Amino acid sequence: MATIKDVASKAGVSITTVSRVMNDRGPLSEATKKAVHDAMEELGYFPNDVARALGKNSLNIMGLIVPTIKHPFFGELVHACEDETYRRGYKLMVVASDYNEEKEKRCMDILRRNMVDGIFYASHFLSREFLEELRVPAVTLNNEFSGLPVIHSDDVQGGYMTARHLIGKGCKRMVHISGQQDLHLSADARMTAFIKECERQGVACKVYSASEQMLWDMEYMPLINRIFMENPDMDGIFASSDIIAAQCIQMAGTLGYRIPEDIKIVGYDDICLSRLLYPPLTTVHQDIKGLAKTAMDTVEELIEGKQVPESQVVSVSFVERKTT
Repeated sequence: MATIKDVASKAGVSITTVSRVMNDRGPLSEATKKAVHDAMEELGYFPNDVARALGKNSLNIMGLIVPTIKHPFFGELVHACEDETYRRGYKLMVVASDYNEEKEKRCMDILRRNMVDGIFYASHFLSREFLEELRVPAVTLNNEFSGLPVIHSDDVQGGYMTARHLIGKGCKRMVHISGQQDLHLSADARMTAFIKECERQGVACKVYSASEQMLWDMEYMPLINRIFMENPDMDGIFASSDIIAAQCIQMAGTLGYRIPEDIKIVGYDDICLSRLLYPPLTTVHQDIKGLAKTAMDTVEELIEGKQVPESQVVSVSFVERKTT
């Protein structure tokens, strides 16, 4: 295996010059740069990122903490963040806490020990005090109470649009299935907006909250079964995620409801699954690429020492398919 000493010998320069070329430091002639790069290519030499970091105090790595990569929304978020960071010359290190607070702290320590340049925090277990003492440029995604700059979807608009859509389709007796409400996520705003619009228009709406265990397991059927048993005449469901909506479609079909004639169902997120369901799911589209881009823009500004907004909102859009 070739070494930096071999490259220096092949290019006819010093080891220090090779290091300066790799780290793009100091005045260097184009001829010198070319000689070093040609020698590296001919010898098959790949510079060690850690060694380079000692020279410029950066590995060009962004870190991303998610609660799970099993859930399709977080899988698509990982993909969007990786695409955005790669486009800007960074690598992405992804760690998943599996909804465990202690593991999440260890994940954060892993990122810091690996000298990440910035962190995208897309979970909710770590305390405000812990996050404020990071000493690493960081933003949080969809968590309003983290103490970090927040990037989140316009959940208020998403909730209003859904209520107006279902009411416009003739729904009079509706149910909203929310996530666990004591986690202080920005998603709570979609529930509040939905309820307010139903109240404003005089439409009945009941709210059921899923537990965090249901989120971990992505298994909502016991709750959904209870909802159908307690509300046999409901004609509209707003589910706080496409995964919940998909299981509502399954339960409705099992019980003999016609969709959308007897009951209309709207999800949230617009993950790939929503287009593959039968019938295809009406849902609120979260701009996951927009979330990733805004997060990356903000972290880069923090790295440069710039002031950034405390909260930034990414627009959502309504996608009507066959469940309404």
